[in-house]
Amino acid sequence: MERPKLWTKNFVMIWGINFFTHIVFYSLLATVTLHVTTNFGMSQGAAGLAVGIYVLTALIARLFAGKIVEVVGSKKILVISAIFFFIAVLAHQFASSFSLLMIIRAMHGFTFGFLMTAAGAIMADVVPDERRGEGTGYYATAMNIAMAIGPFIGIIIMRTATFEMLIWILVIVAFCNLIGIFLTVATPIQQKGDQKVSLTFTWNDVFEKKALPIALCIFTLALGYSSLLSFLSLYTADIGYASVGTYFFVVYAIALVLTRPITGRLFDRLGENKLTYPMLTILVVGFFVLSQANSSWMILLSSVFIGIGYGTVQSNYLAIAIKEADSHRKATATSTFFIFMDLAIGVGPYIYGLLLGQMSYRSVYSLTVIWILLSIVVYFVFHGRKASIRQHLPLEN
Repeated sequence: MERPKLWTKNFVMIWGINFFTHIVFYSLLATVTLHVTTNFGMSQGAAGLAVGIYVLTALIARLFAGKIVEVVGSKKILVISAIFFFIAVLAHQFASSFSLLMIIRAMHGFTFGFLMTAAGAIMADVVPDERRGEGTGYYATAMNIAMAIGPFIGIIIMRTATFEMLIWILVIVAFCNLIGIFLTVATPIQQKGDQKVSLTFTWNDVFEKKALPIALCIFTLALGYSSLLSFLSLYTADIGYASVGTYFFVVYAIALVLTRPITGRLFDRLGENKLTYPMLTILVVGFFVLSQANSSWMILLSSVFIGIGYGTVQSNYLAIAIKEADSHRKATATSTFFIFMDLAIGVGPYIYGLLLGQMSYRSVYSLTVIWILLSIVVYFVFHGRKASIRQHLPLEN
């Protein structure tokens, strides 16, 4: 039997939207702190606030975006949020004061939350159920590649030109997003029977109950992973390999892209457990190598393991969240997943900052190894055990 087609026009377009949106996100994430400290003369704390307010408003948006997407429609929300996302990027050019920049960053984060929730809902609709793991994996890879390319572009432009030049380039990227969105034809979210969906905001409207177990799993995992996003460059500089740290996420992305065609298909063929447990083990090995690194090759080797491990498990968890939910609740399931992931990435750096006040960078990363081991237990308790029982039911019957 021939497998349904994955790389349709809609999937290619929504993949591109995910990629370009995260190029903007990660380019600014890596440079806005430098802009705040150098051009506005603000403290590191204020610079961190410029990043934090973006994550906070994106998180708030996700709390309501899933339900609104279900009621209004994913394509409409995608178009509206992309227009305001474009305006917010352009508005950075006119941020003449730190206060105005903070307002723009808040608006930008809010539009990002809605844009990504709508895009995720469309992705969930256009990917065939038979290729759910593979399709979700490729979709998540767009974000992983952007995580490597975005900061690289931002830092290079900041070194050779100005923040204003970077914004003009990102304005072009955001405009490409708009073109892609108008070329994307969203498939409607199928509702269960004749059930009418109203715009109310109860607990069930904000969170998808069936996605909560795997959302707790990604929260635990992303909490450990957040140590890389905030302190990797400081750690590599502390141990004398600052230049190598620059290429960590580039190698990370390459390793993930090369293995994605294999891991995505394995998820669909073998089921979540037979792929997730080995990938979590690889992730533990990656953080262990990083915590003990005393050479360039060990740092880059750890990036390969972490890239394959975290990148694969993250997309596995997202595929599980979508698969567990009813068809008319896919948008809310996607929103629930990213709420917990964003919360972990937002809270994690603060926790690690407190720990670094008491111990060395190497000790913190050693502690992260133990935390990632704990995340394997969390996966088993909240999903793995249930998935194993469900997989063996047909054999028993």
